[in-house]
Amino acid sequence: MTKHLYDTHFHLDLHKDKHGVIENITKNEIYTIAMTNLPDLYQKEVSLYGQKYIRIALGFHPELIHEYPNKIPVMWKHLAEARYIGEVGLDFTDKSHAKEQIAFFSELIARCKNDTNKIISIHSREAEKEVIDIIGTDFKFTPILHWYSGTIRNLKIACERGYYFSVNLSMTRTKKFAQMLECIPNDKLLLETDSPFTSNKISHVESLKIVNDFLESHWINSWENFLKLIGA
Repeated sequence: MTKHLYDTHFHLDLHKDKHGVIENITKNEIYTIAMTNLPDLYQKEVSLYGQKYIRIALGFHPELIHEYPNKIPVMWKHLAEARYIGEVGLDFTDKSHAKEQIAFFSELIARCKNDTNKIISIHSREAEKEVIDIIGTDFKFTPILHWYSGTIRNLKIACERGYYFSVNLSMTRTKKFAQMLECIPNDKLLLETDSPFTSNKISHVESLKIVNDFLESHWINSWENFLKLIGA
């Protein structure tokens, strides 16, 4: 059983007590990829919070694109320097702004498609087919489908194309997760919390440990997957 913990999808920017959260991450040595929901938060968080256990991702949440179109140039300004990208993607829970989301995500993928160093954490709620279609088959970056909730058919397509999947405690408690686990290759599963959205009454550390233990009970060493992901 591995003693190492990590989190590939964590929202430091949405925690009220950032310093307390960072202290906890450092104390427990949790290697964390911290999402941003708006691109202008990226540089600020890199300078304030980037450290040994925290890597800041450059993101633009799909549900915010129509509200802040003036921030799109900021995303492109920092894109070359950022290795980790997220949270980005599509959310068709409300399709009224689908056009803006598709335009932005398509441009992002076009700009990143030949970058072997990029790791992209992707939101695909009610839009997994469109996400997969936009990414296509000709890409060199590493896609991670965060909290996947789509169909098994589309999941299999993503698996065939080499995607990673980051899973959290809430996912493991659904009936669909057992089906997903049968389809996803063992070396493509990663831990996430999506904290603070899945915090509930369980601590960050405990949430990761529960999911990690669950995967290890199925002979899945996700720590090795994480090391492979980041090239360590």
